[in-house]
Amino acid sequence: MAHGDEVMTAVRDSYVNGLLNLTLSARKHDVPESTARRWKLDAKAAGDCWDLARAAARKATGPAGEFTEMFIQEFSLEVSSALEALKEKGDDMPLSERAKVLKQLKDMYTSVIDLAGGDKKIGKLAVAATVIKEFGQYITHHHSEHTETFVKIIDGFGPYIARKLEE
Repeated sequence: MAHGDEVMTAVRDSYVNGLLNLTLSARKHDVPESTARRWKLDAKAAGDCWDLARAAARKATGPAGEFTEMFIQEFSLEVSSALEALKEKGDDMPLSERAKVLKQLKDMYTSVIDLAGGDKKIGKLAVAATVIKEFGQYITHHHSEHTETFVKIIDGFGPYIARKLEE
């Protein structure tokens, strides 16, 4: 049975934004899992990586994004405190020792940032996902008569912006 673009978009949305696994996304929309996998592969070949978009959606919203943000903030405070302590030591610490501590702090900070989402593509998509989500809420609250049109447009815009951000 052939499925239209609307069904494919719905499967993608369930996988990317609904964070369902591909099997459940396909089942939710009465599509064989093999068809959903083919759509996912075809989309990736066309520049729309569903997995990258899903990672961005996770990062942009929900507990994972909140935890990452909180962790980076706390870690940044700790690094700042360590730098202040290093300044207080001043001349009591040899320059080679200070340089070693600074390098360790830089390395740790870089590692934390990388672990939190070092893939720049995910970061770009996370920002795009957040903006789109907020724009949708704005339209719903302030221009509700345009909500249906926005939903129709955004269905095609998600894959489009994913491809553009890949460039």
